[in-house]
Amino acid sequence: MHSRKILYSVLLCCAMFGAAGAVELTGTVPVNVTADTAADAKTQAFNSARRDVIARELRAYAIPEQLDAAIKNSSNEDLMNIISSDSVAGERTSDTTYTANISFVIDGDAARRWMDANSVQHWLPSSSSVMDIAPANSVVFNAKLLQPVSDWIDLNAVARAVGVDVATRSMVGNRVSFIMSDTNAKKFISMLQENGWHVAHDVNGYKIWK
Repeated sequence: MHSRKILYSVLLCCAMFGAAGAVELTGTVPVNVTADTAADAKTQAFNSARRDVIARELRAYAIPEQLDAAIKNSSNEDLMNIISSDSVAGERTSDTTYTANISFVIDGDAARRWMDANSVQHWLPSSSSVMDIAPANSVVFNAKLLQPVSDWIDLNAVARAVGVDVATRSMVGNRVSFIMSDTNAKKFISMLQENGWHVAHDVNGYKIWK
């Protein structure tokens, strides 16, 4: 168990600080399913392939056991909601069989919301991860993470507690820059201070550290 925790920490650090931008989440699964009818076989094939792609593509950005449990406990309709598009190649059918290569594209932001709702600890970047200029009426936070893994987890937990999203701008070393709306920032700062974080205002926004 101890070595598994170390592995999660390494994966999290690599995911956090290796790339700041939104990631491409696509996958293809070959299927060959037999059922009472070809239509039933196709439905079963899509449902199974969708779960396989979601599990495979999100595994690098989440704790596997929590991700697997969330997938198992989610309906096919819930999982459809985090897919932005699908495509089929090499499709063949008979009266009772469906064979194809099915591809899915996962909507990263929808996947983040689904994992948050299902208590899956993750570090999947948002689609707004790279922003050179902060939008109007937004606040910039520059965080120094003395303990990168636990501090990043704690920051996201604080954000979820007040119902806001951390839109990451950049991640370099143990420093993270992110933004949120001015209204949300006020709630976020208050909750940060309640949870032992230091907050200081400067010309670039707010510096935070623990």
